[in-house]
Amino acid sequence: MPKSKRKKKRSISKSGYFGVVKISSGRYRAKIYIDRKIKYLGSSYATAKQAAKACDKETIKLRRPFSKLNYPKKAPVGYTPIQQPLRSDNAVGYRGVKKNRNKFQASITIAGKWTNHGTHDTAKEAAVAYDRAVLKANKSTSLLNFPDMVHNLDVEPKRKKYKRSSSGYKGVSKYRDRFRLQISIDGKQKYVGLFVTAIQAALAYDQAAIKAGKKKSTLNFPDGLPIKQESDLDDGTAFWV
Repeated sequence: MPKSKRKKKRSISKSGYFGVVKISSGRYRAKIYIDRKIKYLGSSYATAKQAAKACDKETIKLRRPFSKLNYPKKAPVGYTPIQQPLRSDNAVGYRGVKKNRNKFQASITIAGKWTNHGTHDTAKEAAVAYDRAVLKANKSTSLLNFPDMVHNLDVEPKRKKYKRSSSGYKGVSKYRDRFRLQISIDGKQKYVGLFVTAIQAALAYDQAAIKAGKKKSTLNFPDGLPIKQESDLDDGTAFWV
């Protein structure tokens, strides 16, 4: 197998290196972004490898994360990247956190896909959830909001129990002489339907929550429906979508 096939590219660029582009002369140019502006490093290089090393030299000067180096194993002994600054348009004050009405949403990009990590009461709680996701994904620690905080990734932190609605069940509200069911999926409220009893609506909520991949702790009946409530169910459930 050719050597080029065996080598795993560290970048999605055509050159296979961070900050390296091939120019019309057949040579390679090294560049790096500083404050969203391009800085060219030297004139040009005969090989992509030479340009990649020039990029790494400048990246190390800026103390950027190992994940941005073409040759992270060749970084100086004791090299410690600085924490990456927040974007200028970040209004929350924490990385990976955005305001969602009166709550805070934690989210992160992993393998090119945007993933959510829960809605939280405070920005700090969401920032901690984001940090845990960074560590679980083995991303650079320079992305952390709290680099000195110790996390036990094998144990999920206890979440605050939210007060139930007036119906007594999550996602269920009284509507005239029926019970209306709504559920939040991917940050959007989805209307499911109307039910004769609150219990029937609560069960339907749990089914929808499980289908949407929500955690067991978010269900109305995480341990199964109690016997007393089973007797309250009516087989002739009225249901409209």
